[in-house]
Amino acid sequence: MISVIIPVYNEEVMLRKNDIYYQMFSQSAELIFVDGGSDDKTVALAGKLGRLVTTRKNRAAQMNAGARFAKGEVLLFLHADAVIHQEHLRKLEGFIKNRKLIGGSLTQVLDEPGPLFKWISFTGNIRAKLTKVFYGDQAIFVRKNVFRRLKGFPEVNICEDVLFSRKLKRAGKVGILPVPVYCSARRWKKQGIIKTFVLNFRINTALSFKFGLEPLAKKYIDVRE
Repeated sequence: MISVIIPVYNEEVMLRKNDIYYQMFSQSAELIFVDGGSDDKTVALAGKLGRLVTTRKNRAAQMNAGARFAKGEVLLFLHADAVIHQEHLRKLEGFIKNRKLIGGSLTQVLDEPGPLFKWISFTGNIRAKLTKVFYGDQAIFVRKNVFRRLKGFPEVNICEDVLFSRKLKRAGKVGILPVPVYCSARRWKKQGIIKTFVLNFRINTALSFKFGLEPLAKKYIDVRE
């Protein structure tokens, strides 16, 4: 069984939008929502759609909290604005088993039409395939026993996905699966495409040279608020 862990904070709009999707989704996987202190109707809605866990507002801490309650052998960390078709979810365990992977990500598809957004998805997937470093919006998956051995996501304010996937690729075979995850382009649209590219570049540079990330974390817009 797969446990799908979704960190949420003020995601009432997305939960209402994807209500039917989550109801169908829960038939194929264990669905765990981890709330970080929402002040809208997120908690009430999430509690009706799946298991609800609450903790402090921090994406890494929220995902770690969800993983502690998960019953599945495979953990899939999904953003609230991302969608995986039910038939693809059913194939996921087979892909992981057949390829003997301990973890990795899915293939990202942005939900916004146009060549620019297709290019963003394409280059992001190529980067992940070559570097074996996965971003959270690409839907990171990992075997639960491996996740526990690696002690989960580092509970930092930004880049927990990159830091975790660096540990993950040192622990065994990882890869990007031909299973699409359809993601919202809301960050690119709200923050601006050029500004987002520049900020991502600065974050990756800071990681490469081990600079402090806190000043950049403050500029990273929380699109849920």
